[in-house]
Amino acid sequence: MTTAGRWVWQPDDVATRVDEGVWQIDLGFQGRRGVVAAYLLAGDGELALIETGPSSTLPALLDGIRAAGFSPERLTHLLVTHIHLDHAGAAGPLARDFPATRVYVHPFGAQHMIDPAKLLASATRIYGDQMVPLWGEVAPIAADRVVSLTDGDELRVAGRRLRIVFTPGHASHHVAYADADAGAAFTGDVGGIRMPGTSYVAAPTPPPDFDPDAWRASTDRLRALDARRLYLTHFGAVDDASAHLDRLIPDLDALILIAEQSLAAGEDQPTLTAKIHDHMSAGLGDVPPDLLTNLEWATPSYMAALGLTRYLTKVRRAGGQADRRTDAS
Repeated sequence: MTTAGRWVWQPDDVATRVDEGVWQIDLGFQGRRGVVAAYLLAGDGELALIETGPSSTLPALLDGIRAAGFSPERLTHLLVTHIHLDHAGAAGPLARDFPATRVYVHPFGAQHMIDPAKLLASATRIYGDQMVPLWGEVAPIAADRVVSLTDGDELRVAGRRLRIVFTPGHASHHVAYADADAGAAFTGDVGGIRMPGTSYVAAPTPPPDFDPDAWRASTDRLRALDARRLYLTHFGAVDDASAHLDRLIPDLDALILIAEQSLAAGEDQPTLTAKIHDHMSAGLGDVPPDLLTNLEWATPSYMAALGLTRYLTKVRRAGGQADRRTDAS
């Protein structure tokens, strides 16, 4: 909430009912509220999760399901937007512990759910000895428990009809789930990151395969859904969907421009990281420091710097020009 124009933090319960049959579960990532959410859907005798979060927050997830009034043993569907560990890391342990569940994922991500060795190796190169504290256990999922999604198909889960919308850009294996009957969409990271009570929409740009052109097209797909509400993994429901999406791509363009200028000046990664941090701080405006800290946990500046550098290096090697709008600011 806001008081006299200033943000006042009001911590929510672990499980918050946000619509009929929909609960937002705050996973308390790294002991903080308002960083990573999962969404519990209940209906027609089924329980479904959209996003599982990492295994490091699995106790909070299970507590949230119980706080919503349900037993985790009733879980039947685990839908993830993409396989980054803050979104899908707990899928393996959940599938193992609750044998009635099926895991739904983009076909490019399915193989990494079945055999996470490459995913783990890549993440370990980045996080090193922080892998377990950050993400916890990553477990393989039996192939017959993994469902590869198809763009445009419809899933009937927990009393809902969810349309599958492939939305690459943040990652090549990204999916959004549209609930036309409710006028809502679960957007993962391609719909941007926004801290509760603020208007700034951040575009998370981690390695290895973020693609600005694909992201722009995916944002157009989200806009075409005509959703009034977006359910963000980072963090929470927003009801100004059109205005929210209007702010997303300009932030992406601004980040690319910052990185272009930094690399052209020969600056190192810590310098670029600091500039991205300052950009996000300015975007948030006058808010308590906790909100900026949470934004950094949701989209770390150093990860954004790595992703932008990788993208621009690839563009340069190809002899091309970075894909951004000329009016980025």
